[in-house]
Amino acid sequence: MAMEQGELTKKRKSLKVIDCDVHVQETSFDELVAYMDPHWKNFARSASQFKQVMNISYAIVANGGVRKDSWGENGEYPGSSVEFLKKQLLDEHGVNMAVLYPNGTFCLNSLPQDHWASAIGAALNDWLIDVWLSKDPRFKGTVSIAAADPEAAAREIDRVGGHPQMKQVGLAIHSPHRGYGDKFYDPIWEAAVRNNLVCTFHVSLPGGQNKYHATGAQKYYGEYQTLNCLTFQAQMASMVFGGVFEKFPELKVAFVEGGFGWVPNMMYTMDTHWKALRLETPWVKRYPSEYVKEHFWFGTQPFIESVEDHNNILKLIEMVGTDRLIFTSDYPHWEFDSPTAAFTKIPSDIRRKILFENPVNYLGLTEKDIKIIENASSNT
Repeated sequence: MAMEQGELTKKRKSLKVIDCDVHVQETSFDELVAYMDPHWKNFARSASQFKQVMNISYAIVANGGVRKDSWGENGEYPGSSVEFLKKQLLDEHGVNMAVLYPNGTFCLNSLPQDHWASAIGAALNDWLIDVWLSKDPRFKGTVSIAAADPEAAAREIDRVGGHPQMKQVGLAIHSPHRGYGDKFYDPIWEAAVRNNLVCTFHVSLPGGQNKYHATGAQKYYGEYQTLNCLTFQAQMASMVFGGVFEKFPELKVAFVEGGFGWVPNMMYTMDTHWKALRLETPWVKRYPSEYVKEHFWFGTQPFIESVEDHNNILKLIEMVGTDRLIFTSDYPHWEFDSPTAAFTKIPSDIRRKILFENPVNYLGLTEKDIKIIENASSNT
């Protein structure tokens, strides 16, 4: 047993890992309200139905879809204890740097009142900086915004985007009103580029203003999980054909928790239709696949590795691009992928890219950030 533990420790030390999808949660909605201005504090306290930002639609994930062992040692909700998260994720799994997502970030687009959604987003940002980022330099942050009011979102990005540990802008993949390729959202992309931040689009539970798929709301959670990728595909097409990357050539985006197995076919399909219909979108100057290969990154989770056919997995990764995948564990959810167990059958140089090099490039990490990672790696 001691030998097995020693081998595990050796494996952790040999890896450098940046986890690009770690969920954190306020202990209660009152904790978040404390960061609001007086008007919104009063509003929140009069809205007695608000217990937390996140609203769960499916009974099977009524506990937030979390791992049973991710509850804190004193009963804290998963992702709400700084010390327990550091112990269970960073220390036990050898994660050197974690990109944090407040769970509420991906619920803001479902709120019908955009002023209220923006107020919650601002509170989430101040809470994240105060409660999490200030506690450990290995934590990197996500700016929470409500996309229904792009001008307010841009102001919020400018307000907190300069914090040295804020690395990205977080948006729910279900957009309010219209697809993200619409010029309506241009102030958000402009502000992200202005602040040297990347934009990450994370899976979100449909509800409120959020759009369902063509068949309406999914009845079962398994159905919903299976169809998640459709919304990501729709937003990719919207942004590419909407000319977002011609207007903002420095913009970098990531799709997280939407998988990546669908990406090669999506690139082929967009290229095929663009060649035949390019007169319709003269602002799209190049093949759609070229924009994808230059501007998009994809989180690895959820991805079911075949234990029988590693060659096809490798071919798929190469078709998407070995420099386009970033490791995402989805901690503390039940689909959690450990970096010591994920992608163990692919070549070590590609695995190193996914776990470390690609996240460095996507997030635009500085020399100071790299030193933090190296120090963390040597101390584990």
